[in-house]
Amino acid sequence: MHTPAGAQARDTLRTRADSLRADSVARARLRADSIALARRDSLVSDSLMREDLEIIAQQAKRADSIKAPITRAESPVLTEHPGVLHWTREQIGSAGALTLGDLLEAIPGFTVFRSGWIGSPEQGAFLGDFRTVRVFYDGLEMDPLDPRAGGVPDLSFIQLWQLEDVRIERGATELRVYLRSWNVRSVTPSTRVDIGTGDLSTNAYRGYFGRRFSRGEVLQLGAYQYSTRDPRTIGDADQLSLFGRAGWAARGFSVDASFLRTRRERTEQLRAIERDNLPALDATLTNAYLRAGWVDTTRGMWAQLMAGSQALRQGRLIDSTAGTDTAAVDSSEIRLSRPQYLAAVGWSRRSLSLSATTRVRNINGTSFISPMLRGSWETSRLVLSGTAERRDEVELTRVEGSARLEPLPWIALSGAASRTSFDDKTLSGKPLAYRGEVAVRFRRMWAGVGYLSRDPVRLAAPVVFDTGFRAVGDSASATGTFVTARGKFWKDIGVDLAATKWGAERGFRPTYQARTRFYIDTSWPSRFPSGNLNILFAVTHDYRTQVPFLLDDGVILRSNQYRTLGMQLEIRLLQATLSYQFRNVLNEAYEQVPGFLAPRPVQFYGVRWNFFN
Repeated sequence: MHTPAGAQARDTLRTRADSLRADSVARARLRADSIALARRDSLVSDSLMREDLEIIAQQAKRADSIKAPITRAESPVLTEHPGVLHWTREQIGSAGALTLGDLLEAIPGFTVFRSGWIGSPEQGAFLGDFRTVRVFYDGLEMDPLDPRAGGVPDLSFIQLWQLEDVRIERGATELRVYLRSWNVRSVTPSTRVDIGTGDLSTNAYRGYFGRRFSRGEVLQLGAYQYSTRDPRTIGDADQLSLFGRAGWAARGFSVDASFLRTRRERTEQLRAIERDNLPALDATLTNAYLRAGWVDTTRGMWAQLMAGSQALRQGRLIDSTAGTDTAAVDSSEIRLSRPQYLAAVGWSRRSLSLSATTRVRNINGTSFISPMLRGSWETSRLVLSGTAERRDEVELTRVEGSARLEPLPWIALSGAASRTSFDDKTLSGKPLAYRGEVAVRFRRMWAGVGYLSRDPVRLAAPVVFDTGFRAVGDSASATGTFVTARGKFWKDIGVDLAATKWGAERGFRPTYQARTRFYIDTSWPSRFPSGNLNILFAVTHDYRTQVPFLLDDGVILRSNQYRTLGMQLEIRLLQATLSYQFRNVLNEAYEQVPGFLAPRPVQFYGVRWNFFN
């Protein structure tokens, strides 16, 4: 009995020893596995941490790719229906506008006059007065320097291609056009190429490049070249326009220098009546400025300082002082330059905006100071705007106010009134002008009827077309009624209509004038929810009765009554837009200025293509 017991005791000890060794081995293996697992987890953790850091760095890099904006000029608060008189960079292109007059001619009370295709002079009259169209480029007012234009701006020389924003302030007595040049904020280079061609041997090319750099620097360059040939009336034109900007912006402060240089050459344009032809032109217009600004003009306190200059070089000049006989000046070239300085300060908070601007011009060695005060209040139902301005260079003072009230979501009341005081007592005292309109909403379309009036004034003549045209004394008030309809009335189908009837055929305005544009504008979201496709198709009808032009000898010439039809097609695919327009489809023989035949049917088509690389 003892033997088995002893044998059993020895086996138990051996078993325990074996068990201990096995446990030790197991613990060692477990320790080794734990170390390996810990190392692996550490590696995985480090790898995940590195990936997280890379993602955070990439996100930070992307966030840092958008730089502080370059200071922009103040834009007025508009009392018109939102979007009616405002175009962004893409909307300028999709509007089919080749000149500024193309954008403005749908405004009630405004009439555009052209002597030919895009290389010919283009002037516009608001309420029959050519002097009441003013253009501001990045805050500086573009004065009409061309002596042959008689102090009236040539709208065909106002470049649209380099703009990112156009805003029209329709006052009671004048149109103020505010232009903002193209700007970039991303460090990713942005480029764009526009190519167009069509009838009358029209060829146009545009190129853009812009980018921001890591420390806020900006560089932008652009060029636009076009040429046209018209064997019927001649007036062949070639134009080259160059744009550039360099500057820096960070932490609310910015400084930049910009230039826009446009050179146009045009041959003599023939006239269909026994009057002088439109003389040949070789002109270069340069606008340049240096600007410093603090904070954007849409929030808080802001300030700007600018020093700019307009320069005109012109050859084969024809003197054209309105109301006098003229003759060619024996000079191969003339140079004019006008510096302009601007200081502006403003404050904006919530609905209220206030600003004060002072311009200083140097004209023939004499300085003229033109201050302006502006205030506005803007809410969803009520918009108020007021200005008080002293224009020292033309010796007048103007006070103006405008408003828009929407007491109900489907009705809107709007209007404007202004009083002008002239230092020159030979002018008609203190003329008053006003406008009123009532509009009702139908779906997404607003339809309205309005009335406008202006006291008698002396109207400047468009002598750029004929030096014999004489200024007209408007002996009676200019009154007119107008109707408008704007917006989409069914799904993606809409209309833009503006028709005006004047009380009498007097001054440089037709008795009846109407522009109607029916369009379909759709991105087809049910089929293309990504928004990578958009189609715009429009048909435009223009109608105008005769316009009288008074000559020096008392004879009255009249442009003819006409109706024209045009079409436009725009197809956007991703970043490329195919464009086609057909003007004067019905081959209407007409003229807007007596003796200058308007272009025959003209097709113009091309592509606009944006790149980001």
